[in-house]
Amino acid sequence: MKPFYITTAIVYANADPHIGFALELIYADVLARYYRMSGRDVRYLTGTDEHGSKISRKAEEAGKEPKVFVDEIAARVRQLADELNIGNDDFIQTSEERHHKSVEAFWKRVDKAGYIYKKAYKGLYCVGCESFKTEKDLVDDVCPDHKTPCEEVEEENYFFKLSAFQEKLEKLYEERPDFVVPEAKFNEMKQLLKSGLEDISISRSTKVLKWGIPVPGDDGQVIYVWFDALVNYISAIGYGEDDEMMRKYWPADIHIIGKEINRFHSVLWPAMLMAAGVKVPQQIGVHGWITANGEKMSKTRGNVLDPFELLSQYGTEPLRYFMMREIPFHSDGDFSIKRFEERFNNDLANELGNLLNRAVAMTDRYLGGVVPAVVDYNVKSHWTDYRKSMEDLRFHDGLAAAWQIVRDMNKFIDDKKPWELGKLDDKTEVSEVLYTLLEALRHVAWMIMPVTPETSYKIFEAIGTSVVEQAQMPMKEAAIWGGLQPGAKVALGEQLFPRIETKKE
Repeated sequence: MKPFYITTAIVYANADPHIGFALELIYADVLARYYRMSGRDVRYLTGTDEHGSKISRKAEEAGKEPKVFVDEIAARVRQLADELNIGNDDFIQTSEERHHKSVEAFWKRVDKAGYIYKKAYKGLYCVGCESFKTEKDLVDDVCPDHKTPCEEVEEENYFFKLSAFQEKLEKLYEERPDFVVPEAKFNEMKQLLKSGLEDISISRSTKVLKWGIPVPGDDGQVIYVWFDALVNYISAIGYGEDDEMMRKYWPADIHIIGKEINRFHSVLWPAMLMAAGVKVPQQIGVHGWITANGEKMSKTRGNVLDPFELLSQYGTEPLRYFMMREIPFHSDGDFSIKRFEERFNNDLANELGNLLNRAVAMTDRYLGGVVPAVVDYNVKSHWTDYRKSMEDLRFHDGLAAAWQIVRDMNKFIDDKKPWELGKLDDKTEVSEVLYTLLEALRHVAWMIMPVTPETSYKIFEAIGTSVVEQAQMPMKEAAIWGGLQPGAKVALGEQLFPRIETKKE
């Protein structure tokens, strides 16, 4: 079976990573962990995009050399990934030598195929977007995304024959109905294609920008930041250097990206790959944005969420849980401290935490802490819903499938009243109830493992199994009822999620 190769967009290294990139890291990590659970060999790539005008200017403002500046930002991105418990296998910086070599090899391949030419050009350039704009792209003469006027650029540049790939992209879109998900984001790209593709400038003169990868054979030009950055997905797996590694991992199974860079990944990138004679990725997964209390985040509104601050205040697992439960991949989602604390106290502390505490405490009290004999219970439909949801990038629905078991078990406790059954001399009935609770918790732990791995490990230990024991079985086997071994000892521990005092916004 081919390994599963997943990437995030590489974060633009002009400032500390924001909450939107934290969300993207978690989406990709959850998917990577899910496929590892399924028995796939997974490779997960993230990193930093480090060239271009904006970074050059930011470094200058900070009084630092560009390389020093981007290395500091990259360190912060790595720190965020660590604090979020992201299990990436590689981290690429586009200022690395391995990336430079691959970009040069890629440029030469596209040039040799006849898709690069040089001409004088006059156009409008948005430094914020690091892209050229046409008059029709602007709203009231400014970039609609950055609300700033574009700079008029007049210079001789190299161009990529994007227009040559109009029909090939149309054919790709027709043959691969799930090439871009969700469908609404794919439809936007189809509309863009209908308006016709134009060739794009893919270099800048070193007279105006020195910070970038030189054009092979022309030191007077540096490669346009997007034509450089997109190559990271293959430079990280050895393009131009390691053919065996390329064959193993490419094409990527999915690029996880934000909606603001959809056209670069769904139009420009596949065209670039076609020009170089490289296969296109299997899928582009386009996620939405986070709003704060129903409003778009902005520095002027003062509602920008700092992921480091949230992690420090609430911890990694609750933040990962909230993001995946409340911010659906396929649309925008809202973050509010009030909603976060409600989810924390209700879902994690009350429903899951109390279920675990009650099941383990009653096993300890009535059965001497020993896991009783297996009894039947059906969770097949929950697993069917769970798998489909996770593979469709509907992580919130995957968690909902797990939480249905949690709620079923809490109701099961109320209905069966094990605290009364435990007082009987005959322990048959209480044993049946407690095995059902403990084994159901094992299934819940498996289902939530991609989102809250540390919590799953604690549940395993508490109910009388271990991470090592569970890791020896693939998910397909773990989903079969009866995996918790009778005779094992439960372990009373600290409360899984102590309730938190709710605060005002």
